[in-house]
Amino acid sequence: MIKEPIITLLTDFGEEDPYVGSMKGVILSISPKARLVDLSHQIKRHDIRQGAFFLFSLVKYYPKGTIHLVVIDPGVGTERKAIIVQSENHFFVGPDNGVISLAAQNDGVRKVIEIENSDYYLQPVSETFHGRDIFAPVAAHLAKNKRIEEFGSVLEDWIQLRIPLATINKAEIKGEIIHIDRFGNLITNISREIFQKVHDLQRSFIEIKINNRELQVPLCSSYNEVKKGDFLGIFGSTDFLEISKNQESAADALNSQNQDKILVK
Repeated sequence: MIKEPIITLLTDFGEEDPYVGSMKGVILSISPKARLVDLSHQIKRHDIRQGAFFLFSLVKYYPKGTIHLVVIDPGVGTERKAIIVQSENHFFVGPDNGVISLAAQNDGVRKVIEIENSDYYLQPVSETFHGRDIFAPVAAHLAKNKRIEEFGSVLEDWIQLRIPLATINKAEIKGEIIHIDRFGNLITNISREIFQKVHDLQRSFIEIKINNRELQVPLCSSYNEVKKGDFLGIFGSTDFLEISKNQESAADALNSQNQDKILVK
């Protein structure tokens, strides 16, 4: 038993409504020693893909045994399943819609349980707020060292997202935008490893094509290597290639959005 178990919360609820606070109240009523950590409540509404990437980017920085409670759930009230995923180092509680999958896969999935035991629910269960009535109490009981098998049965077929793979054709890399952060940086699915198969990381410039615009941008290791308002390529904190605009929004300048294609040559 961890004396002060950590439960993180990731939702698309925002901060203006009582939803997050009520979930925290349920958790602490069941597991008062739990330490609650807000990852974010600013995920775009119903954006499973953004939530999955956000969780994928954060999980490795949390201690072994952390429970990640994720509620981005456009299918609440439908027949979508509720699940617990145990990976090598973490636990994940949330809807079976793919939002958990990238982070769990990256850490190595050990077991997936469909949550079926209503003894661990907050009664009565609202049709519109499973975050409070199912996921929060389950996470809290899990923090009290309950075995995951007590919550339901093993699930073999669950929804798993994949980060689309960048492809190489001679000296060209075809990828796509997988996330746009609040600074307007375009985070691609082109990893440093993929890039190095084609290009020298020490080269000065790369040519990119996105939304029918072709640019030659410097490949930098920090933003201040270019003037304010200039484009650059940089391997950011996620170790994926980002197209940025120093102190401005590359997304706005290029009219870009998630899943836009990018060609690097």
